[in-house]
This record gives sequence, structure tokens and C-alpha cells, in this order.
Amino acid sequence: MVPALLLLLPLLTGALPAQGDPARGAPDEVLGRFVLEGRPAFVTRTDAAVEMAFHQRRKEEGRQAIDLLVDSELTRRAATARRLMPTVPEIKRYWQDLQARLRAAGRDPMESAAVRNMSEAQLFDFLGVQMAQERLVRAELSLRADEAVSGEMLRLWLQEEKRRVRLETNPDRLPTGVVAMVDDRAIGLGDLGDLLLRTADDADVQEVVQRIAFLQTVEALARTHGVQLSDADLDRAIAERREQAARDPRYRGLGYEQLLESQGFTIAALRELRVFRAQVLLPMLAARLVPDQELRRQLADDRPGTLDRVGARRRVGVIFARASDTPNALIPDDFAAAKARLDAARLRLAKDDFALVARIVSDEPRTKQRGGDTGWHHKAGANLPQLVVDAAFALPDGGVSEPLRGDDGYYLVKVLEIEPEPDEATLLQRLREQASEDLKRRLVNELQLQYGSEPPTTKK
Repeated sequence: MVPALLLLLPLLTGALPAQGDPARGAPDEVLGRFVLEGRPAFVTRTDAAVEMAFHQRRKEEGRQAIDLLVDSELTRRAATARRLMPTVPEIKRYWQDLQARLRAAGRDPMESAAVRNMSEAQLFDFLGVQMAQERLVRAELSLRADEAVSGEMLRLWLQEEKRRVRLETNPDRLPTGVVAMVDDRAIGLGDLGDLLLRTADDADVQEVVQRIAFLQTVEALARTHGVQLSDADLDRAIAERREQAARDPRYRGLGYEQLLESQGFTIAALRELRVFRAQVLLPMLAARLVPDQELRRQLADDRPGTLDRVGARRRVGVIFARASDTPNALIPDDFAAAKARLDAARLRLAKDDFALVARIVSDEPRTKQRGGDTGWHHKAGANLPQLVVDAAFALPDGGVSEPLRGDDGYYLVKVLEIEPEPDEATLLQRLREQASEDLKRRLVNELQLQYGSEPPTTKK
């Protein structure tokens, strides 16, 4: 039985990158290199830890990690006061015994991502807390030294310890850079970030590294072009998001503040969020780099092509029947059978709603439960097969196509709704939004981001 380790490793097992370097975790470790303003730049472990902590502290994963840090602080405090903290030789013996118990249970402790992802010092510190907790519970309950400590015993002990201290974990009542206060002891963003990094998989770490590199690039570009965020800019962006939330039927009338609260955020916290500030900066930068007169020139020079990209949209419904030249267990239909299925489905539309038929017939998992609704699309740049786009923009409002053969099956296309032709102001606004998206893609491509410590080759 290994209750202490299993109880306090919920965040540290099964979610860590499989990296075998025992020295991993140094604060100045380089996690990624990129090009910033033509020069090499890098993202360190400290950078990633702070960014991850700030971004996650209000979310469930971050709150769980803060609870774990608080529990460890309470344990160290109580064990030190009662002289129950184990020595290094005791921890080593505990680790040897724990390895033996794990192997006896059919588990190789060295294959645990948690073990691989900590240095020896980090592992011994962690195990020391586990040992101290067991000792404290036994002392509190007058148990023998060899009696097992259950998870419920430990939870009850921790609950009682929390009642004895002044504990604050509400981020809106804490100083900047602090995630918890235990009496006068501050637990900082860096502590939280280090724990979150040790519990993140490779993909999550790389996403954070890319985000930091991108944010630094946006902020540097803003400085270069003299673009500064004002309180009015942030107010305007928040007002726009309120309006979008109010119009979105998915939110069922929830206010924007309520949506933020469901994610652990407040308006004040959002205003300080680096990602949000970059989202506001990006269109401002795009407007500086591609002013309205340039957008008007694009519209005048190629109006048909521009209208294909930002003109009237169509909401497209699709029923898809997957097919293969050689049917198998996963794809039981050949093309003739798939077409026959959609021919029958098209006949059903005389009496049944398109959405109902799509939910029953369609093989497209992403849109099946939405009744085949793929959303709104422009004629150019739609994220749909070209034959579907061509059919959608040739049909009248409410029109349904014949079954259309594609590379992997047949499609039945319906025009669910046609947007009115936008006026010039709307076209310009959409061109601005497109310019912002184009700038974002360009900046990401120019990062030349490489994960690890090898420097990228700068373009000449």
C-alpha cells in the first residue's frame, strides 16, 4: 500500500513529458529559441513558468496546483515545529522501500513520468513531505509507526490545519505575483509555475513557449511602430466582446462577466492578461501597417476577388456518406452504396427536416450533432471541400444539391442561409480583420521557433 504517494501525486502522474534528464528543471534552462527583430532570442524555463502560472492560476488545474502548494507548506510548517521532518538518509530508505512496493504491485517506479521529470533533490523534497504527512497524521491519531495512513485521514488532517491558519487564495485579494498566503508566508507565481511545468506534457509546454515568443514579437512590433494600448482601447475591446457574447445563442443569455467568471476571470484580471492585451494590439498594429486607404485600393483593384474573400457569406449544411473503393470494417460502403444512401436521404427531405436527416445519416462527426451545419463561409478560403463550396454558392437559398462525389465519399449540400450583400463599411471592416489575421500568421511564420537550446538560423 502506498497511500501518501498516490494521494499527493494526482497532478504529477500520467501527465508529464517523458524526458530522462534528471537535471531538467534549472530556472535558466532554455526551452525555445526564436528570432525577435532579426536577432536571436530565447524563452527560459522561468519565462514559461511565470506565463503558465499567470494564465492558469484562475482555472481548475491552477487552483488544484495551488492547493497542493498550500498543503505542502502546511506540512513543512507542522513537521518542523514538531520535529517530524525526515532526514535525507530516512528519505532514501523510504524511496527504496517505496520502489520495492511498487514493483511488487507490478509497477516500475522508474517508468513513472513524475519520477523522470524531477531531479533527485526535487524527488527527495517531495517524498520528504509525504513522509512528514504520514508522521503528522500518526502523531495526531496516536497510531503506531507501522500503521498505514489512508487518504481520508490525510485529507481530514489537512482540513484541520487549514482552520488553524490565515489562508488566502483568492487572486483578487492577493498582492501581485502571489498565488497564496499562509499566515505571513507568500507562495509566489514562480512556485506555481514550476509545479505546473512539471505537470505539463510536451505539447502544453511547447504551446506556452510559442505563446511567449509570439507575445514578445507583438509587443516589440508595437514599440517599434509607437502603438500603445490605452484604457479606452481595452474598454472598447471588452465592450465588443460583451456584444458578441450577447448575440451568440450558445451562451443562452449569460452576460460576458458571467462567462469570464466561469473561467475564473474577472474584467480587471482580463485587462492585465498578456494574451488579451496582445489580441487588442494586433488589429491596431495591422491598421498601422495596412491603413484604410490601402484596403480601399485592394477593393478597387480586385473587387470580385475581394468579394469572394470578404463579401456575402453562406451558411452551409452538409450530409456526408463516407465511401471506399475497397469497403472494410471501418468504411463499409463503396461509392455506389454511399450515393444510394444520399439519394434516399434527399428523398426524405420532402417530409423531414435537413438537420434531423443529417443527425441520422451523416458520417461527419464534427457536424453530425449540429444537424450538418458547418457554419458561415465566404466563397474563397472556406474550410470545406471545393466541390461543396462550389455547390453552396451556385444553389439558391434553401436549395439542396444532388449527391456530389468527392475523394472519400459523397456530399449532400444545402444552403441554410444567405447573408445580404455587405455595404462598403462592412467590407472595409472585414478587410481590417483579414489584415489582422494575415499579420498574425506572418509573425508566427517569422518566429523560426525551435524548441530546445539550438539557435535558429536567422534569415538574411
